[in-house]
Amino acid sequence: MFVSNYMRLIVIIFLGISLHLQGQLNYLQGTWQGIITRSGQTPKQGTAIWFDFKIDPVTGDLKGDSRVETPFTKYFAYKTIEGTVKSKRELTFKDDFIALDKNAGTDVWCILGGDLEYNDSTGYLTGQWVSKECRQGGQIIVYRSKYELSRTDSLTLYHSWVNNLANDIERGWNAYYVRDEVMRNFQFVPVYFDHDKDILKTQFDEYLTKMSEIVNSHTDLRIKIIGHTDSNGTNEYNVGLSERRAERVKKFLIDVGVPADKVVIEYRGETDPATSNITTEGKQLNRRVDFEFI
Repeated sequence: MFVSNYMRLIVIIFLGISLHLQGQLNYLQGTWQGIITRSGQTPKQGTAIWFDFKIDPVTGDLKGDSRVETPFTKYFAYKTIEGTVKSKRELTFKDDFIALDKNAGTDVWCILGGDLEYNDSTGYLTGQWVSKECRQGGQIIVYRSKYELSRTDSLTLYHSWVNNLANDIERGWNAYYVRDEVMRNFQFVPVYFDHDKDILKTQFDEYLTKMSEIVNSHTDLRIKIIGHTDSNGTNEYNVGLSERRAERVKKFLIDVGVPADKVVIEYRGETDPATSNITTEGKQLNRRVDFEFI
């Protein structure tokens, strides 16, 4: 009985380890899209590249397809690839052969290979490539794609995304899904003011700067600033005070680089309290500016 239980435990541990390793090896599987550049080129001078990785979860052997496209043209090369997954974040690949291509005569589609590594912080899979055939080398940067790689002579997608990615890279921005996750997880907290004051306290500088970075990393994202007061004073006076508080925060965001047209303000005076104005503590919580992404 003891031996049987012991062997069962060993099998369970082995299966657990195997499943863990398979999950690690499968992490990079799927479609990626990005930019390939030759040495000395900027991302804006590069060519669109796609990968579709199929990975054996046991051995880590990699097979699949790649596709390079000259942006805003009909010229492309579709290739089959093979390689090996070294770890959850690292792989090596090489082109097997060119299965289909269309070129302008001046474009030469090279057989190439390289090593790529995934960065959890940026969301990009990046690395170096070389081609003995074309005696060239350079860099690749790709991100996880929501689309499928085209295996025909049609374009995978319109190429405006190439310019967008090149701009993102030059700005030092992370992959869009990393930025989206940061935005979704960002916790808004009010910025508080002293009684009858619109002076912005320095203790909120770091928080507001982080907010500005998120707004600036999304071309279609704006921030709404909503000013409030406690119930002291007349409603007319408090509307003006809440406006000044909202404007003070808006100025800070603009000063740290947020375009003015990405900032919207509202001011509600004492009409939208966060809590009761009966106590001193309650009034302190109502002297605030709130935020929301729009």
